Amino acid sequence: MKGVDIVKKRYYAAYGSNLNVSQMSYRCPFAKLYGTGVIKDYTLQFKGNPESAFATIAPKNGSSVPAAVWEIQPSDERSLDRYEGYPSHYFKKNVPVRLNDGREVNAMVYVMNLKMNFGLPSTHYYRTVHQGYMDCCLDTDVLSEALGDSAQKFYTSALRNPSYRISRNFPGNTSFDEYKSEEKGYGEDCNEREEPDESDPFCSPDGMQWKGF
Repeated sequence: MKGVDIVKKRYYAAYGSNLNVSQMSYRCPFAKLYGTGVIKDYTLQFKGNPESAFATIAPKNGSSVPAAVWEIQPSDERSLDRYEGYPSHYFKKNVPVRLNDGREVNAMVYVMNLKMNFGLPSTHYYRTVHQGYMDCCLDTDVLSEALGDSAQKFYTSALRNPSYRISRNFPGNTSFDEYKSEEKGYGEDCNEREEPDESDPFCSPDGMQWKGF
């Protein structure tokens, strides 16, 4: 209609700590939960600091990442940018999200700088993400699998790279089995990095975009 400004809605897909409803209400007070679903052909990973890694996603055919879609306002997005360390630590990408009711929506996600290596999340961070999965009624098996896969890749890299210095295996000096059993009871940059694997189809020299995307 002439003379009427049509404001296009902005959707944000959360797959990590911003699934946590309490955290999002504090960080983005104007955000509204639009729906839950999955980001298809992506996989969940933990990367960043060796002992304080954060969630990110990477393309993987046949896999899917549970997500919550939030309708956000400009002030919410500015708050998210600060929290995510945009644009140096995370960059933005638009992806289709298949909602549980069958609809599909195009939403913005934050993806970690591709130069980051696999790492281990802190207990506090992992609990926050796990609670978010519970808040949104998402499949926590995906979260557990991402933790195990990222930990395996992290230790494989550590064995190949003597420069890694790890003061503890998991936060609180717990073993991996103890760490996995502990989560059942609950609802920034790496200091030293390996060179990116140029044979990886999702790697690029500047670390900030997918090859072929």
